[in-house]
Amino acid sequence: MNQFRVFAALLALSAPSYVIAAEPQPPMAKQVTALQVCRTKTEAGDRLACYDKAVDALSAATASQDLVVIERADVRKARKGLFGFSLPRIGFLAGRDGNREDEADAVRFEGKILSSRELSQGGWQFTVEGGAIWMTLETSFSFRAPTVDRMVLIERGALGSYSARVGNGGWVRVKRLQ
Repeated sequence: MNQFRVFAALLALSAPSYVIAAEPQPPMAKQVTALQVCRTKTEAGDRLACYDKAVDALSAATASQDLVVIERADVRKARKGLFGFSLPRIGFLAGRDGNREDEADAVRFEGKILSSRELSQGGWQFTVEGGAIWMTLETSFSFRAPTVDRMVLIERGALGSYSARVGNGGWVRVKRLQ
């Protein structure tokens, strides 16, 4: 066991390290900036004219879908639906740094199993709430069968791996198929 720990430590020390720069915040949409500028107007007539013009521009941009306004709940739903796929960090889907809910969405999924089927050699394929389809990559006697309506917990691990546990059973490595 000590030889394994020494090997793991040497491997970790010899692995190249990468510095990941923090993504800059996307610039504010010009239609929103125009609304904010209107607040600085002191003359009531100028202020009202500015707001009317800015709201018209904002309405036109949303009507043409050049500007899309998304509620936070919809963003979280999309982020949860993409859990398990290797995707680049895309602005609003990446979540906010330091936000517990956003960070939890990126590292774990918990929900009910909607369907499952046993594969050859003891493996399983199962569908969870939201439609994601997962497949076990290994077998384990402690892993509980992923039957309909059981709760499953899937967590992201090291190097893009994922593990699942059904109920209070044991963990197995899994992979998202769809």
